[in-house]
Amino acid sequence: MADAGLLGAAAGFLKIGIMAFGGGISTVPLMRHEMIAQGLLEPGQFLTLLGLSQVTPGPLVINGATLLGFYKGGFIGAALCTMSAISGPLALLYVTKRTFSANPNLADRLDKAIRGPITGLLMMAFVYMAKPSVTDPMGVLLFLCSLGAASMGPLKRLYPLVVLAAGLAGAFLFSRPR
Repeated sequence: MADAGLLGAAAGFLKIGIMAFGGGISTVPLMRHEMIAQGLLEPGQFLTLLGLSQVTPGPLVINGATLLGFYKGGFIGAALCTMSAISGPLALLYVTKRTFSANPNLADRLDKAIRGPITGLLMMAFVYMAKPSVTDPMGVLLFLCSLGAASMGPLKRLYPLVVLAAGLAGAFLFSRPR
């Protein structure tokens, strides 16, 4: 029989898959709420899950579902949570395709309607991740340098290098006694 935590995780990822619009980082507030509110993860564990989901190739929600499912129930848990995360969107995609084929103007109106809420979700994700991560002046400086480097000049296209450099700088700065 499946563990209650595993079933809670699968139900949570079914909900996330259906409700998450915009993909990627805009899904973080919903994932955070589902995982922490159900007691599936502590806030620190959620940040670890988020970090691992980001460095693993593939969509954030799928990676998160697979990792949490594996943590809660091994291979079967990983398969269950991953299928939960994709089954809702696949069903919605089928219905949406049929609806938009019949009414093309509806697609443009929907696109315009969801831009604002997706921007809000991105800002919420930023706040959730920055609060526990940027806690002292050195962290603020590292954050601002990384943001600046990733948003201008030739490094704009090489953001994985910026992430690597920031990680190495953080490891050096935060491993020394102060």
